Amino acid sequence: MVASASRLVAGVAVAVAISACSPTVINHGHRLDAARLEAIRPGVTSREEVRRLLGSPSTSGTLDNNTWYYVTQRKERANFYNEKLIDQEVVAVVFDERGIVARVERNGLQDAQPIEPVAETTPTRGNELTLLEQIVSNIGRFNAPSDPLARRQGRSPY
Repeated sequence: MVASASRLVAGVAVAVAISACSPTVINHGHRLDAARLEAIRPGVTSREEVRRLLGSPSTSGTLDNNTWYYVTQRKERANFYNEKLIDQEVVAVVFDERGIVARVERNGLQDAQPIEPVAETTPTRGNELTLLEQIVSNIGRFNAPSDPLARRQGRSPY
């Protein structure tokens, strides 16, 4: 009896250990249905019909609102620090000036281009004061009237 119980515990421990090593699949973005994408016909389908078929876009064009983007990503996470992008699809729906679909573009992970962030920072304008300069420049500011508009109009701020 004790031997079978210890085997059961060992079997459960092995099953838990194996399941802990399997990656977790994470889906982000829109779940695009192929049939709904096929229902969008350039030159026929309107902006409202696209919204009804696919929902609101993930984002729209930065400089013009005539392109809607639907983004889907699938990631695998083996542990907390190791996340890998395994699939990505970006569907761009481009509208003409009348709000009718001009074309539908599909791009996958193979079309993605890596982006290297620049480590430089943008300098800010103004004075860079030392700690002593900041302390000295604040003398007299703490007891000033709290209503600057009243001071400019010559009224008492109290």
